[in-house]
Amino acid sequence: MYLLLGPTSSGKTLLSKKLKTYDDVEDENIPSTLPTIGTNLVNISLNKKQEITVRELGGSMSPIWPNYLKDCHFLIYVIDMSNRLQVSAACMLFLSILTNPSLKDCQVLVLLNKMDLTTTMSRHEFESLFRWDDILKHSPHQISVKEVSAVSGLGLSEVIEWLLQHSR
Repeated sequence: MYLLLGPTSSGKTLLSKKLKTYDDVEDENIPSTLPTIGTNLVNISLNKKQEITVRELGGSMSPIWPNYLKDCHFLIYVIDMSNRLQVSAACMLFLSILTNPSLKDCQVLVLLNKMDLTTTMSRHEFESLFRWDDILKHSPHQISVKEVSAVSGLGLSEVIEWLLQHSR
């Protein structure tokens, strides 16, 4: 199972909607979103022959995220890089997920979202605040990081490529 997690308002719903319609290059509309209460299942076409289903869990559901980790083989974790106050909470949530024994064979994709905004922290600031080198050194997971913007489409092709490379 592909699981999409991240704090409230990190952009998970918009990201999943944009990935769902990614092959429709004519569609420049920004779909409306509401905070996810519960879960959303989104089918994403990776190419003409391959489709995956991603389960998005609302950020407000973080206390019960561990209940969904058992069958998770691919974790996509979204961080709002423009919300400096939320980044430290995002780090704590991420670390609590990574240490869950249910994820022992899980591949992880971290998406640094909202990179198109002027208030966004730099990649260097993020890596320093998260102590990213320590996480990579001590984590048993394969972790990839991509800079994205669900609104502008920045980096979405790289996300699709990662999903293609890691699909079962």
